[in-house]
Amino acid sequence: MKVVSHARRAFTLVELMISITLILLICLLLVSMTNATSATWRQTTGRVEQFRSANNGYEAITRRLSQATLNTYWDYDNPTSPKKYFRQSDLRFLSGNMTAGTKKLLTTVKPRRPTHGIFFQAPLGFVDDATNFSGLDNLINTWGYYVEFNYDARPAFIESLSAASKPANRWRYRMMELMQPSNALSIFSFTSGNPAYVGKEWFSTKLPAATLPPAALPVTPTHVLAENIVALVVHPRLTKKEEELTGKTLSKDYFYDSTVTNTDPDINPKSQLPPIVQVTMVAIDEQSAARTANGDKVPAFDVLLDTLFQDTTKFDADLTSLQTALAAQRLNFRVFTSSVSIRGAKWSRK
Repeated sequence: MKVVSHARRAFTLVELMISITLILLICLLLVSMTNATSATWRQTTGRVEQFRSANNGYEAITRRLSQATLNTYWDYDNPTSPKKYFRQSDLRFLSGNMTAGTKKLLTTVKPRRPTHGIFFQAPLGFVDDATNFSGLDNLINTWGYYVEFNYDARPAFIESLSAASKPANRWRYRMMELMQPSNALSIFSFTSGNPAYVGKEWFSTKLPAATLPPAALPVTPTHVLAENIVALVVHPRLTKKEEELTGKTLSKDYFYDSTVTNTDPDINPKSQLPPIVQVTMVAIDEQSAARTANGDKVPAFDVLLDTLFQDTTKFDADLTSLQTALAAQRLNFRVFTSSVSIRGAKWSRK
C-alpha cells in the first residue's frame, strides 16, 4: 500500500505583514473618506441651519409687506377753501436709507442701522391684550423692518454682575422687526384730522434711540427677526407694463413716501402704495460672523454699506461690490431677492 503525503502550506511572516499593511491602508482610506463625508455633511447641514432663520425671516417680510394698506379716501384738497377732491389717507408707507444719504429716515447714528428700512400699516390683527381684542383678525398694525448692529438683549441680572463675571457682549448684525399692536396703535394720533402730517414720529419714536444696557432700554415694540443679516435693500417699483409705457422709474434713489406729492402724475406717490416692491436681503452665517467679530467694532465690509444702494440704476453693480467684499473676507453669505406685489396697491395717474 502506497502512502502519499501532502506538505502543508501556510502564509509566511512577510505575506502576513503585507496583508495586514494593506488592510490597514484600506481601513485608513475608508476612515478618511468617512470623515470627509461627515465633515461635508456637517458643514452643509450647518449652513442650511444657519440660513434657515434668514430664510424664515425673509418669508415673513415679503408675506407681511404684501398686505400693506393705506385705506385711502377722497376729501377736499383744502378744507377752508376747497377747490377739488384729493386722495387722502391717515395711514403711511415709507421706505429708504435708514441713516445714509440726503433722504435718510433717521437722524440718529446709534445704534448702527445700515442700508434700508421699510415701515407701513397692514391689517395683521396683532394685539397684546387678547382679553379685550380677541377675534379681531383684521385690525390695523404698524409694521417695519430694518438692519441693526447691536449686542444681545440680556436679562437685567446679567448686567448687574461684576465685570469679571459678566460674559462679553455678543455683537451681531440683525434684522429687526417693529410690531406695534393694534390696541396701542399711534399713527392716528398724528394723522387723524391732520392729513398734511409728513413727520416720521409714528415709527421713529418706537425704535430704541441708543445702545444701552437692557435694564436701561425703553420698552419698544421691536424684536430680532433674524440674526446675521448685513443688508436690506428695498426698491419700490411700478409694474413692468407701467415702466415700459411711461419710461419712468418710481424711485430712483430708493426713497418712497406716501405723503409726497409729485408734479409728475406717472410717479406721484401721494396716498398711493407702490405696485411692486423688490426686496433684497444679504445674510452671512454664524461662523463668518464670529470670525469677523471684534467687540463693538464693525467688520471691514461695513464701510461699503453707507455708499452702496443709493441709486437704483446701480443696483446690480452695488450688489456685486458687496458680494466681492464679503468673499474677500472668506465669509459664507447668501442673497435673497424677489419682487413683492402689494395687494392693496391701485396705482393711478390721477
